[in-house]
Amino acid sequence: MRIAPFVMLLLCACYVTTPVPSVPAPVPGTKLHVELTDAGSASLAQYLGPNVTYVDGRLLGESDTTMSLSVSGLTFRSGEEQYWKGENVSLPHSAIATIQQKRVSWWRSGLLAGGIIAGLTSIGLVAGTTSGGPRSGGTHGTQ
Repeated sequence: MRIAPFVMLLLCACYVTTPVPSVPAPVPGTKLHVELTDAGSASLAQYLGPNVTYVDGRLLGESDTTMSLSVSGLTFRSGEEQYWKGENVSLPHSAIATIQQKRVSWWRSGLLAGGIIAGLTSIGLVAGTTSGGPRSGGTHGTQ
């Protein structure tokens, strides 16, 4: 069970978004963060729901007119997020304002993991010295 905390740290990785270069084009499987135009949000409301500003997902493919994503989540104008299970959605290029790529930030994730480990270690040290456990140098029992 000592491996469980390390697995949890891997699951809480920090992500950064960076602009997607037009050349080379992103390859299928790339994690994308797509901002919709106001008109695009309105035209896609019947598929995504009203007032969607961002669509997150993996690129499935792209044509001259659309980009297909396996959607993992949406962000609404209110800031509310909704998670999806990989449903396929085609976004017309005219509905897209910006496209960014989501990548794991290893240094931020490492900083987060280090902070969590340091915090847990300090809690363990404090709890160990104040828990009323055995103290060094004392004798136990009679001889």
